Amino acid sequence: MSDDASVPALTAQRTAPATYTVRNANGGEFRIGAPGADDGSFTPVELLQAAAAGCAALSAEAKLANRLGEDFDAVSTVEAELNMDDNRIERLVTSIEADMSELDAETRQKLIASAERSIDSLCTVKRTLNHGAANTTGVAAQD
Repeated sequence: MSDDASVPALTAQRTAPATYTVRNANGGEFRIGAPGADDGSFTPVELLQAAAAGCAALSAEAKLANRLGEDFDAVSTVEAELNMDDNRIERLVTSIEADMSELDAETRQKLIASAERSIDSLCTVKRTLNHGAANTTGVAAQD
């Protein structure tokens, strides 16, 4: 049996030509714009990259903080390979680099393996991309 749950909806309101402001129920917001816009907005592809980077980092957070301490340094980076002919992302490559200089080689490898297992089981974005998700879009008239 599935434990399906709803996720609160986001809204993206048009605030300028080719620019939308996205808001969540917690009051968070950011701008999304067409590629090439120089207005501090993110493109849709950059948002996909950000979701992958953030989800992986947050999924590994507990394992890394437990071994490296609450103040550990880490950077999560995502590269995207775009298929221009099909206008889609072919591949996302995420890497997380954390300061493990205080650990011996064996402890590092164990921590890396543990963090990767956490990402594989906890990162909803990665799991969704790897398994696919139905995606429907509709357009309606405002009254």
